[in-house]
Amino acid sequence: MALLDNFKRKKAVKSYIKVLPQVLVKDYGRFEHYTPQQIRCSVERSGLHSQYVCYALAMYTRRPEFETYQRAIGENNSYEGLRAEIGNTFFEGRAELNFISIVALSANLGSEASVLNGAGDGEVSSD
Repeated sequence: MALLDNFKRKKAVKSYIKVLPQVLVKDYGRFEHYTPQQIRCSVERSGLHSQYVCYALAMYTRRPEFETYQRAIGENNSYEGLRAEIGNTFFEGRAELNFISIVALSANLGSEASVLNGAGDGEVSSD
């Protein structure tokens, strides 16, 4: 059972790396970080697996927003722990993640997310 859960989690996280950036840009424009609500809405709207959305939140939100959101929903996931797991599994140990770095690093996964380098309405905002 743990093997199946691990497979499902990795598949979900990979979709957050490869597909979610395109959805976020379409839904909200290009930003370095997004709000937890934006991420959850985009995951749900696009039909991505939502059981592991805490990983998407750790990738695309700032730490304070992640922690505030986790407290509000009664969960206690570790921002650093999730980012370290993502970095170790998908990005050769790199845990410094934001929208821009994920898009750049995802090219190594054969991601179509690299097409975002020039998509959108101008400059990437770091809000």
